[in-house]
Amino acid sequence: MYDMNDLHSFVTLLKTNSLTQSAKLLGVSKSTLSRRITHLEETVGQPLLLRQASKMTANDAGKAFLPFAWEILDAARRAQKTVDTMQESVIGELNIAVYSGLIRSWFPKEIVRFTQQYPDVRISLNTFNKFEDVSAETDACIWLGTPQPSKFKEEMIGYLTCGLYASKKFMEKNANLNEIEDLNSVPWVNMHHFYLPEGDLELMHSEDGSKCINIPRSRIWSDQIAMQLEEIARGYGVGVLPDYMVAMREKHHAGDLVRVFPQWKLPMLPMYLLYPYGSLPKRLSAFLHHFRNQTREILGDPKREK
Repeated sequence: MYDMNDLHSFVTLLKTNSLTQSAKLLGVSKSTLSRRITHLEETVGQPLLLRQASKMTANDAGKAFLPFAWEILDAARRAQKTVDTMQESVIGELNIAVYSGLIRSWFPKEIVRFTQQYPDVRISLNTFNKFEDVSAETDACIWLGTPQPSKFKEEMIGYLTCGLYASKKFMEKNANLNEIEDLNSVPWVNMHHFYLPEGDLELMHSEDGSKCINIPRSRIWSDQIAMQLEEIARGYGVGVLPDYMVAMREKHHAGDLVRVFPQWKLPMLPMYLLYPYGSLPKRLSAFLHHFRNQTREILGDPKREK
């Protein structure tokens, strides 16, 4: 494969026919320029220049090779110009990975809105529920919880707040649910494991401190939060849901879900935006900016303590 510096040195030398003048134009020493020419000739497999005192001209091989050298350099310049244009324009492809539990939430709507705003961007959207499943080709990743060490830059963009919810019908049938300890003896919907698949869940109260309740293990597990929500709404038990998701449902099914012991708080879940280090293409910068702005109303303040 040809070295671009070698090719550039070769065509410059044939324009000036002078080693001294060419070295000056290229901003290198004459010895460096000579090494580049020698290296190019070794790559080609034969001499390309006739050396006559202080003047250098192309031999027959050099004359035959010159137009191809120009063509290679021109192709490289056009390729760089194309890449630079993509860097400055919101155009091209994005590979976005999102935590599977968020795919049926506000996130798909924002993907559509982004592509409507930037019609020259094409997005490949993938879901995952294990951090190690994130592809190496991913441009940006949205993760719920603390991420594992990776090649990505981590930006904590806020907290997802959750609460205990049940259907209105369920609460009417369990009118004796008066104390926090009563949660240990009621049916649970635990299909999506926000915290633990089973065992103690810590609840916090501003005056009464913290208490733990035992969550039984579900016979069904799903990475879709929407399935958890629907089962709770059908009245099968108490369960954990994101507050924003309940608020979205409330717009169409007012009073359908009831917050159980609202004075008791669950730990907040951090949400991270992950993307490569260094200079980013314009399309990726635009996506990150869009995502940050559209999640401000859904997530808590990232500077707030958990």
